This record gives sequence, C-alpha cells and structure tokens, in this order.
Amino acid sequence: MDQALATLDDLGIKFGTDKSSVDHNYLNFYERHFLPFRHKEITILEIGLLGGASLSVWEEYFPHATIVGADIDKRTLRFARPRIAIEIIDQSNIEHLTRLGLRYGPFDIIIEDGSHMWEHQITSLRTLFPFVRNGGLYIVEDLQTNFPSMAADYRGVASISCVEYLKRLVDFRVGDEKLDISKEEDAFLRTYGRAMATINFSRHVCLIEKSYREDGINDSDKPYVSHDPQLPGIPVILMAHLGGVGDKTSQAGWVRATKATQAIQGFALSIGGNRTCQILYRARSSSGVWSDWATNGNYVGSRGRADNLTGFSVRVADSDKDRFDLQAIGQFADSPNVIVKNGGSDLVSASGRHPLRGMQIILRAKP
Repeated sequence: MDQALATLDDLGIKFGTDKSSVDHNYLNFYERHFLPFRHKEITILEIGLLGGASLSVWEEYFPHATIVGADIDKRTLRFARPRIAIEIIDQSNIEHLTRLGLRYGPFDIIIEDGSHMWEHQITSLRTLFPFVRNGGLYIVEDLQTNFPSMAADYRGVASISCVEYLKRLVDFRVGDEKLDISKEEDAFLRTYGRAMATINFSRHVCLIEKSYREDGINDSDKPYVSHDPQLPGIPVILMAHLGGVGDKTSQAGWVRATKATQAIQGFALSIGGNRTCQILYRARSSSGVWSDWATNGNYVGSRGRADNLTGFSVRVADSDKDRFDLQAIGQFADSPNVIVKNGGSDLVSASGRHPLRGMQIILRAKP
C-alpha cells in the first residue's frame, strides 16, 4: 500500500483498530477533518490505547506528527517509540490530565477513547479542551455507552451523560446570541459554549472543532478610529454577521473580526438614542454585485452562505445632509490598514476582491 495515498480507513484495516469500517467506522468520518493536518507538524493526544493499533494509524497517516498516548495500564509503555510518547494516567484525575496538557500541549487533535464512563468523558473534555489549539479538534468516542442499554455499566456517579452535556454545547452554538450565556452556571459551558466552529455527531462519536473568541481586551475590542471628545458622536447600532461566528451587535458602530479567517457577510444599521437621522447603506457581494439601498435596521448581504462582503457604502439621507456628517471606515483582508471615506463613498479593497473584516460608522451632528 502506498503510504501517501492510503486513507485513514485503509490504515485502520491494515493495523486492525476497531476505529476502522470493520467495526465502529470512525475513520471514514474523521478523514475529511484530519486531511488538512496530514502533512503538518502537529501534536496528537489519544487517551485509551488498548492494543496500540490506532497509534500505528496516526503514526503512518501523520508522518510529521508528535503523538502522545495516555492510558492507566502500565503495559502500554511498550508502545513508545521515536515519535510516540506514552504517559500512564488516570483520566478521572484532574491533576493527571492537567499535567498531561501542560507537558505536551497545546494539541491539534485529541481523541478521547478511555474508560467510556460518563464522568470520565465529561471530566476529560472539561480539563483538556483548553489545551486544544484554535482550529484544532476534540473527539469523544464510544458515546453509545451513554444510552439506557449500557447505562448501568457506565453511568458511575455521573448525574448527566456526556451526550446530554454535549447537547448543552449544541444549544449555545446554535442559539448563539439568542441565549444569555452569562447565566450558565457551568464554567466550561459558559467559557466554551460559543467557542466551537462546528460540533459534529456521527454513529457513537462526537467531533468538535475549536474556535475560541477571546473576551479580554485586545485590538479587536477597540474601534478603528477613536471619537474626538470635543465632537461627541451620535450612537450608531451596527449588527454584523461574521462567517463562522454569527451575529455581533455593537452599540458604538464598529465590529472587527478576531481571526484571519473571519469576514463580514452582511450587516444592518440603525440610530441609537433619541436622534432623528436617517442613514442609508448597501453591501457589495463577493461577485461584485451591490445590494439595494436599505435603512432603519434592514439587513443587507448574506447569512450562512460563506459569501463574504467585498465592500459597503453608507450615507445620510438627503433630508438630513445639512444636519449631520457621516464617516465610514473599512478594513479588508488584503491589508491591516483601514480605508476611511466620507459618507456616500464606496469602500472597496484595492483589488476589489478581498473580504471585509471590519467596519466602523461615525455619525456627528453639524455645529
């Protein structure tokens, strides 16, 4: 078999792991997610090693990977070799899991295939997920143990199954801003409930792609252009839809992408406070087509179609031009620099093709 052409399932069958299509058929599910990592220098952690067959699969499929295997059984130490480190741990022990993460992390891929006890699955997820890189993958295998026919053997002391716990993550990821995550009592769910790019379920397994949004103060938390304190602005409410993130609303008229892969796919504008001013706006699609002019909070652009905006334009209505000034700021993927235009001018990247990553609207009353 040509190693470079072998699929994950080919290798799974070759080495006899139960993850292959002969048994659980996990590897065909993993292939599309693992392929972008195949020839990169990555770090993989697998918890639960059994006969070591899957370690051989990762070793051959990822030729540049560092692989860490963890198990409670000391006999698994025999699987260690140049690119494979073996650690003896108890996955119910938070200290053991934390030391594992600190010693070898961050990880690009974690495969949790340990005891399958509900509590152990949840504890491992809570403890090790912070050690997954942004864009990395966390996998929980053998979730069939969470269902009634196997509950007696795997429930242990848990009050909730791992599947039910994962469903709570699904609620936060799908509901996003429609749910008040600040009221969630569980610290893990509150921290990571919106930090998943995708949550993928298949037979007996869940695969999570991490996309953590930092809530601390950084450049993405600042406007592109600071307001002049001598010229107080009128609040503009900007709701922008970021691909892979969802809707973000700013009461101060600006939104910035936090990751290089994110871009604005649509937006809506309205005026805050008690001011009576009408602004009109439109959006330019990836194909270069402009939307009709909109106003009063109406949405322009797309949602969930991966059609990133390549430009926008905002202006004050003709009836309000004598009373208000408007400035529009845009930042595009081709440059960290911003483009600043007076109201009514089109903001488009230099090439006309690069996605819009951030925007800001400044509205002021004329003296």
